[in-house]
Parts: sequence; C-alpha cells; structure tokens
Amino acid sequence: MFKGIVFALAACFVWGLIFIIPQLMNEFSSFEVVLGRYLVYGFISLSIFLSQSKLRKSYPLEIWLRALGFSFVSTVLYYTCLVLALRYSNPAVCTLVLSISPITISFYGSWMENSRNFKSLILPSLLILLGLIGINFPYLRGAQSFSEYGFGIIGSFVSVFAWSWYVVANSQFLKSTPEMTSTTWSTLVGVSTLFWAFLWGFGLFFFFSDFELEKYTTLNSALYRFLIGCLILGVVCSWFGAYLWNKASLYLPVTMAGQLTIFETIFGLLFVYAFEQRLPPLGEFFGIGVLLSAVIYGIRATKTLSPQHAA
Repeated sequence: MFKGIVFALAACFVWGLIFIIPQLMNEFSSFEVVLGRYLVYGFISLSIFLSQSKLRKSYPLEIWLRALGFSFVSTVLYYTCLVLALRYSNPAVCTLVLSISPITISFYGSWMENSRNFKSLILPSLLILLGLIGINFPYLRGAQSFSEYGFGIIGSFVSVFAWSWYVVANSQFLKSTPEMTSTTWSTLVGVSTLFWAFLWGFGLFFFFSDFELEKYTTLNSALYRFLIGCLILGVVCSWFGAYLWNKASLYLPVTMAGQLTIFETIFGLLFVYAFEQRLPPLGEFFGIGVLLSAVIYGIRATKTLSPQHAA
C-alpha cells in the first residue's frame, strides 16, 4: 500500500505540470500543443518498444485495440479538452474543476464494483457545486465572452469524466492482466498514441486554415519554448507519468487511487499560483476551501462504499 501511495503522489506531481506548461506556449494553438505532446510521447514509446527485445513480442489484437482506446481517452480526449479549458477559461479554475475527480472516480469505481450506496456523496457533490460557483463568479463577470468562458468550463468537465473512466478502467485492466508490466503497458499505449497523433496532424494541416507552417521553420524563442514544452509534456508528463500511475494501480484499490488524484489538483494549483506570482483572492480562496473540504469529506465517505478495500 505504501509503495502505491508513493507512486501515485509522484505521478500526480509530474501531472501537475500539464496545467502550467501550455501557458508558456501561447504562440501555438491548443491543437498544436496537443499534437506536439503526443508525437513526442508516441516516438519515445516507439523507440523504447523497438530497443527492448522483450517488448517486441507479438501481442494479440485485443491488447492493441485496448491500448488504442485507452490512448484516445487518456491522451487525446482528456488533454485536448483540458488545453481548450486552459485557453478559454482560467488555469486555476481548471485545476479546481478537475479536483472533483476523486468523487467522480469513487462514484464510477464503486458502481463498477457493484457498490451503489451513493447517498453519502450527495452532500460533498453539492458543496463542490457551491465552491465552483464561488470560484467562477468573478471570472464570469470579467469575461469578454460568456460563451467562450462556458466552453472552457465544459472542456474541464469533459476532462474530468474522461480521466475518471481511465483511472477505473486502467486499474481493472492491469489487475486482471498480471503479465502486463507497468513499463510495457505505458509503452504500448504510447505507441498507439502515434496513430491518433498522425490523424490529428493530418486534420490540423489540411482542415485548419489558420495553420502557419512558418512558425516551425523560424528559429526563435517561441519555437524553442514550444519544443521544450512538448518534450516535458511528452516524456515526463505522458510516458513517465503513465508509468508511475500504472505502478500505483497495481498496489492500490481503485477507490483509494481515485482519492489520491486530489494531489494532482493540489500540485497543479501550486504551479499555477507560483507561475502567476499571486495568492488567490478572497472569493477564490473561499471557493478553494469549500471545494477541497468537499473532496476531503467525499474521500472519507467513499471509504464505506467498498469495505473490502478498507485496509
């Protein structure tokens, strides 16, 4: 159990970087950031796959299809919506919306384990709604476009639901497939991500009229920041983060793993406020307090949903 907690905290720490790195790449669109991250993730995974003979064995089609599905939800869908949310709303708000993931994961994980006593989660869910209203109110008043800001919030929630599915499904798959190591699974999912990255790049190049090829041929600080950002997102946040989380999933029950994802939000908030060199204003601070209190309450409540995991 202790090893699982350490691996989960380490994964959440590196994942916290995803809330701030895109802010250093503003000269490039959200779609370009996503494409750059997953091209790096895919090629790093492919190089690992080809360089290690024990990985180059033949895997059944079912494994590759599962890896393809996992890569789509946990990378393309999740991170595309997150980057859009960061661009259209506010980084701090995005991290706080994602802080409801421990409760959504507990709901879904408990449902998958046929434990449907959800009444204890009603109160923390209402508190989360109150906290989100408190946090979003000043940004809604100052937003130039209410529809754009709302679009960003929707993106945050889609990210939450995609991430919740991934945590539960990934944990169940690894525990039901003991021959699949954390390194192997992270690499296979990464190789599968190349398919989506190439498909994404094709669409970006041929169907987006505002795509500017000159940005990639002109050596300047913006391009350097973009390349360094993609390397950090692809190698550290994607491959290494997935490896750490896969290790954690082997040692922890899904409800406990879901509860620990709150630290991704905590680390993300620390990075955001450090980057912006500010403390949260009073209203936002109140929302943070209500939201985190709700999540802590929900974590304690969900411990009773799966008695077999009470250890």
